Amino acid sequence: MTDDMDDMADTDDTDDTDDITSAVLSGSMYNQLRLQRRTDFSQTTVTKLTLQSLLLGGLTLLLPIYLLFPSTAMEYLPAADPATASPKVLILGVVGAGIVSFTALLLIGAALYRIRNHPLDESQAQAVLNVEDFASYLAFGTGGLAIGLTVVYFMIGLGGGSAVESYIQAMDGVNPFAASGTGLSVVELAVSSFLGCTVLLTIRLYLKLRLFELESV
Repeated sequence: MTDDMDDMADTDDTDDTDDITSAVLSGSMYNQLRLQRRTDFSQTTVTKLTLQSLLLGGLTLLLPIYLLFPSTAMEYLPAADPATASPKVLILGVVGAGIVSFTALLLIGAALYRIRNHPLDESQAQAVLNVEDFASYLAFGTGGLAIGLTVVYFMIGLGGGSAVESYIQAMDGVNPFAASGTGLSVVELAVSSFLGCTVLLTIRLYLKLRLFELESV
């Protein structure tokens, strides 16, 4: 068993070395620094944009979840119709969506800078990677957490009135589904998130093609 684990570790080290070697041979300063950099998010920009689009897509689940709420949960909701319902917990989702969208713009801007200024020197590559690291930690840390918690809160509603009541009692009377007063409905947030997800996937595809052409030169 130990030998197998050692073999797997050796394979991972070999793969990392091969990636770095490929980056060196390609002559891309950006890829060399990215692969050598100590970070929790060493994925490519295209992969990060894919994950961010999935986070936005996660907010679209709020609509079908809300429609599946049992009738016993209705007394705790601002409205039965998701087109008019604006529970407080949506604010958390809006914050998450805003952070993910903002950081996606940073990543897109960094990618466009790479394309326009190719090939990057070491200082330029370092600056781009700093922006990407900042955007990644903010997006997947703060933004991802906010979106994840929003979905979890909505899942509580699927448990019916008893589940919501238990949560309210545990939180000293705080009802996450009380009216927010913002006017933003479940439908509006879900649709906006779906559109944002679609736009981000489209931009991701464009950047994937452009970056591939760039690295093929």
